[in-house]
Amino acid sequence: MAIEIRTTDSLKTEIAWFNGLCNGDFRQLGVFDNDLKSTWEHCSHILKTADSLGYDNILLPSSYQVGQNVLSYAAAASQITEQINLLAAIRMGEYHPPMLARYISSLDHMLKGRLTINVISSDLPGEKLESEKRYQRSSEVIQILKQAWTEDEINFEGEFYNLKLPTDPVRPYQKNGGPLL
Repeated sequence: MAIEIRTTDSLKTEIAWFNGLCNGDFRQLGVFDNDLKSTWEHCSHILKTADSLGYDNILLPSSYQVGQNVLSYAAAASQITEQINLLAAIRMGEYHPPMLARYISSLDHMLKGRLTINVISSDLPGEKLESEKRYQRSSEVIQILKQAWTEDEINFEGEFYNLKLPTDPVRPYQKNGGPLL
C-alpha cells in the first residue's frame, strides 16, 4: 500500500504535538502532576495552543486508563480548531467496523479532511492474542473501512468478521478513499 505524501515541499518538516488524553500529563518526565490530569479543559488548552502555534498534527492517544475517549474528543476538537490535523489513535476491534466507518466518516466531515487514523493492533481488555492474530484483525477492519468508504456495500468474509450490508451514508469528506490510515 502506498503512503500518501502530504508535504509537497521537500525541505519542509512536519512537526506534531502530543495531547495527554490518557490519564494525565507531566511537567517533568516521570513526575506526575495532578493539575495536568486528562480533563477536557486541560486537553483542549493543549490542542488550541498547538493549533494557534501552527503545528501540523497532534496525536490523540488511546488507552484503557481513565482519560478522554478519542472519538468523542476528536468530534469536539473539530469545532475549536482551525488548521491542525488530528491523528486519532484507535484500537482495531474496539468498535464494530461498520460503526467505526460511520464514526470516522462523520469526523472526517467535521474536520473537513484534517483527520488521520493511527491504527493500533493491541490486545483488547480481557483478551490476549498473538501478534499475528492482532494484525489480522486490524487488516480485516481496514479492509472493511475501505469498502464502507468506497463501495456500495460491505461484503467481507474473514477470520474475525463476516459482513454483508449496504454502506449508505458513510462516505468520508476525503474523496481519495477516506482518511489516511
